[in-house]
Amino acid sequence: MEITPQIKEDFLTFNESDTISSMIGELKKTQQRTGLVFRKDKLLGVVEKKKLLRSRLDAAKTKIGNYIHRTSTVNEHADVIETAYLMFQSDVDFLPVERNKKIFGVLSSLDLVKLAADLPEAKSFKVSDMKIIKPAKLDREDPLSMALERMYLDRIDQVPVFEKGKLYGIISFSDVFRKYMNWAPKREYSHKLTKEVGKTRGAEADRPSWANLPIQSFSTNENLVTVSNKTTLREVVSLMSKNSLSSLIVMEKGKVEGLLTVKNILRKIGSLKIPQNFNIKFVGLNSLQLEPYQKYNLKKIASNESFKLQRQIHNDFSLVLHLKEYEKEGTRQKYAVNLRVEFPGQIVAVSQDDWDPETAMRKTFDNAKNKLKKKFSGDISGKKYY
Repeated sequence: MEITPQIKEDFLTFNESDTISSMIGELKKTQQRTGLVFRKDKLLGVVEKKKLLRSRLDAAKTKIGNYIHRTSTVNEHADVIETAYLMFQSDVDFLPVERNKKIFGVLSSLDLVKLAADLPEAKSFKVSDMKIIKPAKLDREDPLSMALERMYLDRIDQVPVFEKGKLYGIISFSDVFRKYMNWAPKREYSHKLTKEVGKTRGAEADRPSWANLPIQSFSTNENLVTVSNKTTLREVVSLMSKNSLSSLIVMEKGKVEGLLTVKNILRKIGSLKIPQNFNIKFVGLNSLQLEPYQKYNLKKIASNESFKLQRQIHNDFSLVLHLKEYEKEGTRQKYAVNLRVEFPGQIVAVSQDDWDPETAMRKTFDNAKNKLKKKFSGDISGKKYY
């Protein structure tokens, strides 16, 4: 299954030299959570907002480039499992999507798990099948700084809040960030919060004094969304989507077990073993001057793309992938991928090169799928095995 149906082409872009205050203004105006940061035409990543809130800064002077979280890009036809793994590894809420080497859209983590929930391998998943985060217990009277610290260190967006050992509410990073941006609060405590903030320097762009306010001034304390270990993945995703949440409180017998996060759903999906009726042999991969994670990504792409070939080849088959590098242009290296697909009585050979090894790999498999489609276009039986 490809990610194509959930790609959104509406997203914000910033330059690394833009100020934090100008970024905040755009986010406020468009009601969006984040945007992509560029240096001219080169994608740098996204703003690491949790780090921003832990800092004392002058938002009118501080540049976005000081708070960039690097992220990878994904092809518009990438496989859901492959993308889930990449998003989990990148530790981001969304990934830039490219078409013909240009960024044209983004894919959010929540939209990705919507697709993943419909995978045949994931339909039976329940909360108990996934890793649960057990964050430190925070009391409603604890200062906001403690909540921000836990979110930053544990890489989570929400933290349960307790009162005398019982669940009191949940504090959300997105809610804190909205108030940091001086968005109009919509909850019942907004008037009280406005009065508290008005007595401090919190009305300025730099809001370090907010850190001393109690967590209960920011937390959601009513209509909490919870799940149990028996809740299915589809039900989880439906609740997350309906309430715009990236994590849910897991409760059993009235006690908080922890948090199920979108990130850990992606971890589970990304670890799926793809059923296969093929074998892959790599030639020259270890000789390429690439980082270990890049070689791993190439193997992952090859595995996922081979799985797609099974839709066209209804039989056991083998693949030989010969990779080599040649031709330099400054500091850039060009890569070539030669693919030979072998199955009973048939051999299909294709190749492709590109300055990016992952793009070269994907294009080579695209060539193979197109060649197989032409080769078998005359067969309309739907039952013939090649």
